[in-house]
Amino acid sequence: MFLFFPRKTSRWVVSALFAFALVLPMRAGAAQALPRCCVWRVTNAKAPFYLVGSIHTLTKKDYPLPVAYEIALRDSRRLLFEFDPTRHVEFEKKFAAAAKYPRGQDIRSKIHPELLAWLRQNVVAVDVDPRRGKRSEVRRFDSGLDYKPWWIAQHLVDKNSNTKVSTVHGLDNYFVDRAKQMRREIGGLESVDEHVAVLGGLSDRDGEIILRDALTGPKNGAVEFNRMLKAWRTGDTDTLWAGDAPFRKEAPSIAARFVDERNLKWIPRIVAELESGKPTAIVAGALHFAGPNSVIKLLEKRGYKIEQL
Repeated sequence: MFLFFPRKTSRWVVSALFAFALVLPMRAGAAQALPRCCVWRVTNAKAPFYLVGSIHTLTKKDYPLPVAYEIALRDSRRLLFEFDPTRHVEFEKKFAAAAKYPRGQDIRSKIHPELLAWLRQNVVAVDVDPRRGKRSEVRRFDSGLDYKPWWIAQHLVDKNSNTKVSTVHGLDNYFVDRAKQMRREIGGLESVDEHVAVLGGLSDRDGEIILRDALTGPKNGAVEFNRMLKAWRTGDTDTLWAGDAPFRKEAPSIAARFVDERNLKWIPRIVAELESGKPTAIVAGALHFAGPNSVIKLLEKRGYKIEQL
C-alpha cells in the first residue's frame, strides 16, 4: 500500500472530517441543563431516538465527551453508523480496490499534465508493507501511478496539523467500542458498496478537484481544524457548515454527493428505524446535521420534533 507525503503544506477538508459514562436516562425538558453539543433527540419518537454528530478524528485529550453523548449511548439499544463497522475488513478491501485504476490505466492520462509534473516534483510515495511491521520504503511518486487522485488526496499529510489526531480516537471508534462493551446492536445506514462508492465512484475530473483541494488552501490548516473542532464540541453547526462553504462553492456537485445526496437516501432508512419503536442512535459525520438539507431539517419536514442537547 502506498501513502503519499507532500513536501509542501496540504490541508484537511472539512467534509472529510465531519461528512466517515454511565448516566441516568434523559428526562423531558432536561436539554437546557446540559452544555450544547452535536447530539439531538427526536422528542415525538416511539422510543428514545438520538442523532449523533461525529468527528472522525480526535485525540485522547478530547475525552471525556460532553455528557449528552453518553446519554445517547445509555438510552440506545441499537446504533447505526454511516456503514456497518463490523464489516470493516470487507470495506477496507473494497475501498483499496476502488482506489486503483484497472490494469493498463494510471493517473498520467487522467489529470492535467501540469498537475502531474507538480506531483512528481513535490510528492513522494511511501510503500507500507504490514508484513514488515513499521518499516517502510520511500519511493518516487511514479511508483504509485496506479492510484486515483482522490486516494492520493486522502493520504496527503499536513505537517502543520496535530499529529496526535487519529481515526483511532475518533468518535465513531469510541461509540463502536462502547456499543460492543454494552452489547448493543450495530448496523449501518449504507451498505459497504454504497459507502465505498461515495469516493470510489468519483469521476476522474472530480477526483482531480479533490486532489487540487488537498494541495491548496490556507497555510493555517491546524488553526482551522481546531476552530472546527471547537464548533463540533459546542454543537455550533452553523460554523461547521460555513467552514465547508469554500469547498461547496468550488465543487458544489461533489459537496452535494458527500452530504446532501446521502442525507436524502438515509431519510427513509432513518424513518423506518423511528417507526420500529426500538431505542436507537444514528451516528454520522456532523455535517450531515448541518445546513438547509440536513438530516434534522428533512426529518422535521416529515413531522418529527427534534431538540438539540
